[in-house]
Amino acid sequence: MSEADGLPGHEHDEELARDMSLFDITMIGVGAMIGAGIFVLTGLAAGQAGPGLVMAFAFNGFITIFTGMVYAELGSAIPEAGGGYLWVREALGRSQAFLAGWMSWFAHAVAGSLYTLGFGAFVHLLLTDYFGIPLFEPIDLAVLAIGPEKVFAAFAGVLFAYINYRGAKETGLAGNVVTLVKITVILVLIAFGLGYIVGHPAEASGRFRPFLPRDFSGIFIAMGLTFIAFEGYEIIVQSGEEVVEPKKSVPKAVFYSMSIVVTIYMLVAIVLIGAVSVTPGLFELAQEGAASGGHGATNLPPVPANIEDAAVWEILGHLGEFGLARAAGQIMPYGTVVILVAGIFSTLSALNATTYSSTRVSFAMGRDHVLPDAFGSVHPEKQTPHVATALSGALIIFMAVVLPIEAVAAATDVMFLLLFLQVNYAAIVIRREWGDQIDYGYVMPYFPYVPIIGILTKLALAVYLFNYSPLAWYGALAWILVGVGIFFLYSRGRVRETEAREETRFITEERAPVDREYQVLVPLADPSNAEQLIRAGSAIARREDGEILLTSVATVPDQTPLSEGRRYADEQGALLDNVLEYIPDDVPAHRTVTIGHDVGTSINNVAYQRDSDLVVMGWRGRRKRFSDYALGSNIDTVVENGPCDVAVMKTNGAPASSRVLVPTAGGPHADLAERFAIAYADIGADVTLFHAVTDGDADAAESHLRERKEALADAGIDVDIDTAIAERDEIDDAILEYARDGGFDTIVIGAAGEGILQRVLFGEIPETIGEEFDGTVVMTRKHRPVQSSLKRVVRKWVGKGARATDIGPSPSRSDD
Repeated sequence: MSEADGLPGHEHDEELARDMSLFDITMIGVGAMIGAGIFVLTGLAAGQAGPGLVMAFAFNGFITIFTGMVYAELGSAIPEAGGGYLWVREALGRSQAFLAGWMSWFAHAVAGSLYTLGFGAFVHLLLTDYFGIPLFEPIDLAVLAIGPEKVFAAFAGVLFAYINYRGAKETGLAGNVVTLVKITVILVLIAFGLGYIVGHPAEASGRFRPFLPRDFSGIFIAMGLTFIAFEGYEIIVQSGEEVVEPKKSVPKAVFYSMSIVVTIYMLVAIVLIGAVSVTPGLFELAQEGAASGGHGATNLPPVPANIEDAAVWEILGHLGEFGLARAAGQIMPYGTVVILVAGIFSTLSALNATTYSSTRVSFAMGRDHVLPDAFGSVHPEKQTPHVATALSGALIIFMAVVLPIEAVAAATDVMFLLLFLQVNYAAIVIRREWGDQIDYGYVMPYFPYVPIIGILTKLALAVYLFNYSPLAWYGALAWILVGVGIFFLYSRGRVRETEAREETRFITEERAPVDREYQVLVPLADPSNAEQLIRAGSAIARREDGEILLTSVATVPDQTPLSEGRRYADEQGALLDNVLEYIPDDVPAHRTVTIGHDVGTSINNVAYQRDSDLVVMGWRGRRKRFSDYALGSNIDTVVENGPCDVAVMKTNGAPASSRVLVPTAGGPHADLAERFAIAYADIGADVTLFHAVTDGDADAAESHLRERKEALADAGIDVDIDTAIAERDEIDDAILEYARDGGFDTIVIGAAGEGILQRVLFGEIPETIGEEFDGTVVMTRKHRPVQSSLKRVVRKWVGKGARATDIGPSPSRSDD
């Protein structure tokens, strides 16, 4: 597979110009990782880890390398704009892609909130301490305290939302200048600090004892708090479609940038602890911060009563987001002002990027119709996604005003960590599904252990962050739950509508002159069972005062566009013409020939697009004992993912059923089986409700059957129905023996309960009966959307998992 092909089934309308070098994208990654986070979060992290901040940065680099290898592999193999969102969509489906996009929107918006807060804090300090401009005291509004920092933060959020609305954006030159300035400032700071440490080795080394004052718990919290500073390699991959020789350049840039950044961060930590002493000025500022609860300094021990007992890391922690700036004042001339100015430019640069990213994610989701169409609208004059920009800006400002800075940082990290979980899992699926078809420029070693370790470490770090900021986790979970609710209540239907249009095409259709509300869909592929399927479907349609829709699916290879698939459809059209004689005159019947890449998926799409109520399809009567399927790939797909009720029929060649046995034990599946059997009674069949007794309680069985007859009578069904009870040790033996001895030619049975991971569709008993009974067997399954969705999710994430498959033409039989 060539790099232009991308993942199987992924099409490109156009390509971007490849004019970025290895140096260019390496600097993009370095600039993204050495950003506002190091100016804002270093002091907070030092207060958690102490001198162990060096170790926290090293560990963050270590655990990041696992996901970095995943990004390097996928970025070299699939160098396309979209990155992680594209991989999750292709590997895990649109539902997981929605969740990834939803979390990405929130993560970038909350990151923007962090940068607005950093900007507000730095501007406030610069104006008051260095320009002597008095500002108003914080105003208490209910549970919120609105101070100058929050006002400046909100102003920055509004400003950059407006800039993005106008369409103005930072030029490449300005972006490079800001990156160069902040990296230069950090390197100068490191140089001054190392010079002090080399000149005062005894004093500097003493400040690193004890190395882990808060044990490893402080290390883990500092890691989670600063993790946002290590996720910039994602932007490298996002640039993959514009890179010269991406298969070589993308993985190299990922590893080069991470090596540079981890080294710089560790040196900053060494300098911050080793080159700073506790002065009366710093001690007083730390006491003020602790007393006011400001600067985001929470979850910290109190400032010692005496300056002699105070450690540097404690002071830095209580200085909060000002920790690095205040420390720089000791390390180099005009250090605090330099760091504040660099931090202001850095936060503004990062805010512009995150506002843009957050807006574009929500805009893309609106354009994909998984969010309301307003998100995907473009301003007629400005040619910008104005609604997405306004809502993203509002989200950024709201989070900045409502939450303290450490909760904002923690919430950002939680969301990025959860997003990386999906990307790591997507890498496993992509390698297993398409690994032999993709031309990798870099292949991670020790597959699948590298992404598994990435999943476990990111999950552990995310969970541990709860100890630092439960509020961050509550906010992240609330956002995820809102997203899940929106998906199931709104987006799922629109996704399904889009998928149905893309995956299935109607090429011929003949409609009856009458349309009725209830519809039975009958897919046909085998002429030998067409008569029984049509008569059964027509009987149900007549009973429900409905109609039937006959369809036959022509499959085309995955590599062939559906628009070219008409030549595959002649045989299916002839099949529908040959079954016209089986359609009763009193039931409206529509016919359609459809084309698709997969039979089961196409049947589901037809049922969805035509709003069918019941699918009646054929089965050969043999279970798949040594495969991932229970009854067959197409039947499994329809039963597990279909949008309506399903009845699967094993036919015996007889055109009609005369004696019908209905084993029943209650429940929605059994109710559907009874309705199906009543339809047989309408066309002259004798129907018997049957209950198998295994515990000797015949009275309970009789009571149940009596209740079922009364329920049918109350529903207005005036049909003479017999009842019967038989006692055996095994239920399936009782049903089979009674049916054979009683001369029944048809058994209609509802699905039984089954485990969520079992590869059974109707339950062991119905499937055993379907396989062993010589006559007609109908297995019914009532559609239950919530349970079906949960089952698919569990099977996808913890079931048998992906397997290597050959991409080729799909089976062409609907009764496979």
